[in-house]
Amino acid sequence: MERLAVEIGRALRRLRRAQGLTMVEVAAMSEGVFKATSVAGYERGERSITLERFCSLTELYGYAPDRVLTDILRRTEGGVQPEIDLTALETLGTTEGVLVSGFVRQVRALRGERRADTITLRSGDLEVLATAEGRRPEELAEALRSAVRPED
Repeated sequence: MERLAVEIGRALRRLRRAQGLTMVEVAAMSEGVFKATSVAGYERGERSITLERFCSLTELYGYAPDRVLTDILRRTEGGVQPEIDLTALETLGTTEGVLVSGFVRQVRALRGERRADTITLRSGDLEVLATAEGRRPEELAEALRSAVRPED
């Protein structure tokens, strides 16, 4: 259960940072519903968050709670690929970069995500993209390696 709390915290931190928000700004946006110290505790995995508060917080960040939770569960099972830095991806100037950039626009629309500087490609996403490129998933992952953002 501890691993789940840590992954929930990491996910909440990624969402907040993707929106360019500080914890103090989150407290202000929520009109005091979320205190900065509570958000910090959630993000460190030291404080439990109820499902209701989790949903409210992810929605405050502009993300669908069910999709965020799905990503968290996949991470705890080891089924998610690393985050791709979209700025680095765009500077690759390769066919892989163009392919993935187009895919990212479609994924964001489906996931209901706001614009962010990273996206997490799931293993299934990588397989589909590699097939479209006529490659194995490992080959595509290697071609995109310079755009992978290190984990927090």
